[in-house]
Amino acid sequence: ADASSMDECVVLLETARRDVLINRKRHDVKKTQEAASAESVYEKLGGEIGITNLVENMYTKALEDTRTKSFFEKNKAKVTTIKKKMAQFMGGIFGGPVTYDTNDLRPMHYGMNVSDYHFDAILDIIRGVLKESGAKPKDITDALLILQPVRADVTTGFTVRMEMARKNVEKGKDQMFKRLGGSEGITTLMDQFFNIGTTDVRIKEFLLKDKDRIKAGMTVYIVEMLGGPKAYKGKELGELHQNLGVNDYHFDAFLADFGRALLGAGHQDALIDEVMVSLEPVRADVLGRSRDVTDAAVMKDGKPLIERYGGDMNLETVVESMYDKLVEDPRVRYHFEKAKAKQRQIRRKMYQYLSGAF
Repeated sequence: ADASSMDECVVLLETARRDVLINRKRHDVKKTQEAASAESVYEKLGGEIGITNLVENMYTKALEDTRTKSFFEKNKAKVTTIKKKMAQFMGGIFGGPVTYDTNDLRPMHYGMNVSDYHFDAILDIIRGVLKESGAKPKDITDALLILQPVRADVTTGFTVRMEMARKNVEKGKDQMFKRLGGSEGITTLMDQFFNIGTTDVRIKEFLLKDKDRIKAGMTVYIVEMLGGPKAYKGKELGELHQNLGVNDYHFDAFLADFGRALLGAGHQDALIDEVMVSLEPVRADVLGRSRDVTDAAVMKDGKPLIERYGGDMNLETVVESMYDKLVEDPRVRYHFEKAKAKQRQIRRKMYQYLSGAF
């Protein structure tokens, strides 16, 4: 049979899945009763009052956390609105009354530059708040699993714009440098940035200490960063900032002010995104950490995840055990019941993938 015919057969057979499985499910009366009487995550977390408290405490923590503070610093009226919408959203997604349209999530966050780093920080805060409230470990895990799929709606705007900008930057920064007006244009841009930054209560203390010297050094460095002549001869950024108390909150403020300067200079959104992509890696240098966030995430006590699992030998055992379970699981075994040679190939690729990821 040709490929098209086989695909049609598979589609037709898929419609029989429910009929094939329904008898087995019908006779499992105990599980059906348990499912019907099971509490939702909404109820397990305390219903409306529990979700309201979760949002209140999460918002307070997010304002204290330098990774997320810049997204939550708003006026009182805006804060009240955000909290209300968050409570409505979480209530609905956790199994309570649905009063929030989830279709609003993506357009609402599209222009906010929320990255995976920020989303993970929010999940980390929620985990901590639930733990402090006395929620059971399983309920915390269930809540976080329910929130995970929301990641795409919240981070898509940042991901799409940054990927487009990254592709343009990879072609070479010389065109970006020209569109910014060369060294002269960037010098003028730095004037605009300092006019904004030195009045911004979040970062002005760093810029006003020795304004002229800092401005001159930053200008030379940023001209080079954005495709200009390699003329920066100063200290490494980590060394310059290590005793200043600079954190993510301050760097987010710097990026926001620099974006305002670019916008004020009349530059188009696509060019602004390219500049942001070029400047973002500087965050790690300024804050004295690895440029690869994922590398930092898998390290603990100086050891990568694979070492903490016992090295390659243990990972091989994990893969072998996992594959055996997959072959036994009726939900997925179709994809793993292969000839022995094919099984060995799949196991090897799974091991290679996990070894690299860990």
